[in-house]
Parts: sequence; C-alpha cells; structure tokens
Amino acid sequence: MNSTSMLEQMTYEQRYLIHQAMADLDPQYDETAQLLVYSSGRHNVRESSHYLIGLLIRNAPGDVARACDIIERIIDNQYDLPDEIYHGTFKRAPQEPNPPCGSLPWKSFAPGFAYFLDTTLAQISAELSQGNKELERRFQAAVDHVLPTVWTTYDPNWREFIACDFAAVLAYFEELLPAELVRRMEASMVLAVRGSIDRRRSDAIPMNTNIELMHIFICDFYGHRLNNPAWIEHAHEEAQRFYESFVEFKSFAEFNSTTYYSVDLMALGLWRACGKSESIRAIGREVELGLWENIALFYNAEMANLSGPFTRGYEMEMTEHSMLGVIFFLVLGRGYEHLVVPNVESASDPLLALVGFQVPEHVKPYLLQHQGDRQVEKQFRELCERSKPGENTPLCTATAWIERDVMIGGMAGSLNTSGQLHPATLYWKTEAGKLYTMRLLRREPGGRWGAHYRGITYNAKAEKDQLSVQVQFDTPRELELFFEISGEQLDSAEITDSFWRLPGLNLEVEANAPSPVIVQRDGGLEIVYPYQPAAGTIGQMSFILKRVQT
Repeated sequence: MNSTSMLEQMTYEQRYLIHQAMADLDPQYDETAQLLVYSSGRHNVRESSHYLIGLLIRNAPGDVARACDIIERIIDNQYDLPDEIYHGTFKRAPQEPNPPCGSLPWKSFAPGFAYFLDTTLAQISAELSQGNKELERRFQAAVDHVLPTVWTTYDPNWREFIACDFAAVLAYFEELLPAELVRRMEASMVLAVRGSIDRRRSDAIPMNTNIELMHIFICDFYGHRLNNPAWIEHAHEEAQRFYESFVEFKSFAEFNSTTYYSVDLMALGLWRACGKSESIRAIGREVELGLWENIALFYNAEMANLSGPFTRGYEMEMTEHSMLGVIFFLVLGRGYEHLVVPNVESASDPLLALVGFQVPEHVKPYLLQHQGDRQVEKQFRELCERSKPGENTPLCTATAWIERDVMIGGMAGSLNTSGQLHPATLYWKTEAGKLYTMRLLRREPGGRWGAHYRGITYNAKAEKDQLSVQVQFDTPRELELFFEISGEQLDSAEITDSFWRLPGLNLEVEANAPSPVIVQRDGGLEIVYPYQPAAGTIGQMSFILKRVQT
C-alpha cells in the first residue's frame, strides 16, 4: 500500500494520535545511533521499532530513509545464537552487555525446568546468605554473570513486539522499502519466530496473554509470508488452545489489566487487520468481543477507569503506563482527547491508529456513561509465570462494587508472586471532582513493591460500601504490607488504627494486624503494617474497610 496520502486519508482521531506521538518521538531520535534515545543516554530498540511505523505513515521528506535506517539498526541488535534461550530476541538497548553464553543447555531439559532452576537457586541463596541482603545480592549477581537470567540479562518478549511491528510494516509499507532491506527483515523474522516457537514449546518462560496473542499472530503471518506450513499449523494449534482456555469463563489470565488489555487489543487488531488465516481471524473476533465485554463490566465512565482488582498493574490511572485511554479515544472520538496522555507506552500509538478497533454496539454505552450501580463478579484462571508447571493456573474470583463516584475491587484465589498483583483497590471522587485511589501492596523494608516474593497470598472481596481482605504470610522475609493512598491534601493526622478520614470518604477499619506506621509521601500517603516472621509459623492479617457517612 502506498502511504503517500495515508495520513490525509485517516480519520481525525488517527491523525491526532500520529501528530501527538511524532511530536513526542521525533526529538528523541539520535541521528548517529539511528535509534530513539532517552535523557539517560540509553537507546531503546523496541520503542524505535514502534516509531518507524509513525514515520512510514507520515511519509514526509526523509521519513522513509530514517525508517530504513532504524530497521537496519534494530536487526543489528538481534541475537543470532540458535543454542541460546534468548535466540532471536533483541537487545533492549545497544549499550547493554550480551547475556552469558554457553552455560545453559536449555533445549535438553524437560518443559518447565526454569521453575525448578529458579527455586533451587533461591534455596541456595537463602542457605548461603542467612538473611544477609548483601550476600543475597552478590549471589544473584554471580548467577546473572554465569546464566542468562530472564528479565535481567535479556527480555524474550522483544521478539513478539518487534515481529508485530515488522509485520505491520511489511503489510502496509513494503513497496516503500528497498528489496534488500525487505529480505533482511524476513531473515530476521525467521530467527524471531523460531525463537518464539522454541520458547512456547519448552514452556521455559511461560507466555502471558499479551505475548501469547502476539505469538499466534506472528506465526500465522510469517508462516504464510515465508511459506512455512509448520509455523501455520503451530499458529492454528495455539489459537485453538487459547480459545478453549478463553471460553471457560470468557476471561483472560492477565485479568483486568489496563496495561496488558491494551496490548491484547492491539494484538487482536493485528489478527483482524493483517491475519492470514480466516479461522484464526474468526477466533480473534469472538475473543475481541469478549474482551470488550469484560472491560465494560468493570469500567466506570464517570471516573474513566477500570475498578480493579488487577492481576498485573503499574499505575491506578488508566491513562498511565497503558494504551487503553488511546484506544478509547479512537473508538469514542472527539471530546475524549483527555484520555490521550503521553506515557511510557505512547510510542505504540501509530500502530494503534493503523490497525483500528471495533467496539460492539452493546458495549459502547458503558464506555460513554455510567450504566447504574452494580455488583460484579467474574472468574478467571490466572497465569503464575514463576509457579510450578501444572499448578500455575489457579482459579480466581474478581469482585467489584461500582457506583458513580466510588469503585471497590477485590480478588480471591490468586497465587501470583508478582508485586504487579493489585488484589484490593478503591477509587472515589469527591464532590469537587477530585479523584483518589487506594491499593494494597507489599515490599521488603527499603525495597520496591514490584518485586516477586513467594509465600504471601490474599483473599479479598468487594461489596457495596465494604472491602474485606485476608492476607497470609508463609515466608521467612520481613515484609511491609501497605495501603497506598494517592490524591491531594491527604493528612496523616486523620489516620488512626480504627478510622481513616479521607477527603470525600470516611472508612471504619477493623484490622487484625499490628498498629500501622503512617508515611506521608508526595502525592499521597502509605498506611504500613509490618510483618515480622516467627520461626515455624504462618502469619495472618485481616482487614475490613467500611465506608461510613459522618
């Protein structure tokens, strides 16, 4: 497709996104490195891959040449080491060192071996360090020096993200590219798809929903393009397996996640716009419909947010660390520009504008205005990517109470070790229109809440005016369990053991827990409950937060 006039032919919403994204990304381009660069001086390979789509859509003087340069540099940063677990993926930045090589014959191990390796190394670390954090750190550094440690020394998901970008480039803009560059892209995609399939079959690194959807797409797309029947067959098998898991509860493992729902919708948009197999596209249409229905179930148009709980979350605002606000703008149109907030995911906006989205008519009213107060309950099977194979898809129940100015969320049944799990959430809006949020998190003292910890589980339930939470600790680690409350003019003096007086909301608190420490921070406060492990015991805390009128 010739894109000379593509931008002019796009809708207002598509053009708005392209212009805003490129205004943000153009200044980040490093002419010397031919990649995007951040203020830290670190270049970003994946975001550069997203950026080149915007260049090809705009097709202003010099844009195609710049896009071609970026493609060359991206491929220069791909790993071509067939025996390594990171074969076919890409460096996150040219500056990062190569992962260790030759120390992990991973293809000779049984599926799921990574769990047993991870837990064994954790046990060795605990035995060696005896609680000494510096020894723990040094042991982990030694492991990372010898073994390729996923997420630390490499990111396997860059295969799928960049392969999707390249697929869009080849589907829409191939005629703008030199033939030799197209051949180099195809050779690169052979490495990426082979590496992705090897990962999937080995289950060495389980795929979360968004990666699984992209994996199916790239196997189908490149299987047809490169005439590889085995890849096509694999795509069909994986699509059917995904569909069968979806229809059990019509829900995703990455449940109610604003960050990953937006990637899911992007991937399903690629299935619809660029997919090669009609049977896979048909599955995609049904799954996309079900995803929109899930979004509508937990969405509150008055607050422009999903209610929670979240299996994987970074921020409480839908427009932060997420493309979901952008997608809502594309489907709702003029008047919803406020949902387009530049964030760490904004480099993907050109691809979102390109593939477009289809919202079922019966869902759209929920996106436009509050459809009445409601109690929501939905089951799903989560993926605990660091849990024992065969025992890593527990059944969970998400509950929510949603009214115009208050949303409460709770999750029960999760065994997720990730700090991205938000099992208990609360949103409210004051009469003056100020939005406040609360979420339950955990961390080691002085640590960060996003880390993985085994041995802490939650059971939470949301009801009208009430959030109940039970927390169980089976870990030798000292931890801090804390409610993080965000918003303006929060006063720690208004927090007691049994009553939290907050702007626009008062909560009676029944807590079976130590007395909390109140920490005032910029933009909010934390109500921190320390957990001190006792040898041979399982600790518990419980909370009932009741909304009261005063």
